[in-house]
Amino acid sequence: LQRSNSYARISRRAMACEFTLFFPAKYPSLVEAGCAALDEIQRLESKLSVYREDSEVTYVNRHAFDGAVAVDDELFALLNKAARITQETGNAFDVAAGALIKAWGFFRGPRRAPVESQLSAAMASSGISHVKLDAGSRTVRFLRDGLEINLGSIGKGYAIDRALELIGKTYNARSVLMHGGQSSLKGIGAPPDEPRGWKIEIGDPYRSRAPVASVWLKNRALGTSSAANQWFVDRGQQYGHIVDPRTGWPAKGLASASAIASSAADADSLSTAFFVMGIDATKQYCEQHPGIGAVLVTQRKAKQQPQVIAFGIGPEEVELH
Repeated sequence: LQRSNSYARISRRAMACEFTLFFPAKYPSLVEAGCAALDEIQRLESKLSVYREDSEVTYVNRHAFDGAVAVDDELFALLNKAARITQETGNAFDVAAGALIKAWGFFRGPRRAPVESQLSAAMASSGISHVKLDAGSRTVRFLRDGLEINLGSIGKGYAIDRALELIGKTYNARSVLMHGGQSSLKGIGAPPDEPRGWKIEIGDPYRSRAPVASVWLKNRALGTSSAANQWFVDRGQQYGHIVDPRTGWPAKGLASASAIASSAADADSLSTAFFVMGIDATKQYCEQHPGIGAVLVTQRKAKQQPQVIAFGIGPEEVELH
């Protein structure tokens, strides 16, 4: 716990990153609320992480091809949300791509480009279309052997949503910012000195100390996906870590993609989808889905500086630098 004249912050490590909450300094229940929120994050990590051998998702991955697996309401609702976003984004986002993630070595390594036979096998065992979600029995069934769910592109955001919902109901937290690492954030209400909301800077993917835009989050969430600084080289070729589930290959074209939405789960998943979709498809998505915004940074080229482009978000919420 750290305090200043204006804010207090409380942090804990979970989901392979640091989760931090910021409260106004005079908020009376900050320790209790902060610890409750962070406990909720850890509860969800133990349930949703594929890195936990005893998690519910790991159990589903092991047994859902052999037969339908009953899951609780929470996980079933999250899988339904993920399936909806997959459909809306034309399969640019897909939590049922665990086989692809493993084929590229993005699960536990080593990172490498798969040979054609490995990629074909991983593609055949990927896709939410091969997952049967039965609402009546609340069960999950895999229709392809080797298929695996990986919630890494939506789990942090979902956990933030649930943690903030919990402390809003239990501790009447009406002004708080929570972030998980540098990629997932949600602001509730506004800080005392800024009625527009919590000011967040979107970093330049090429210059760590130079923001490309500022956004103000007031009951809004921000998710950012970037491969500019997360890549590897294999046999002379450079590959980013965000795989396009439609092709099986790492996505190209953008340096970073940020999504703004009312829920952190949506912002997280859509930032990944927008990175894969590119400029034109992201613009179309934002036009068709009021309340969703995007800030995209193009890749740097030889004699051309990256462009910063915004869709679906007004000047009261974003300022491009």
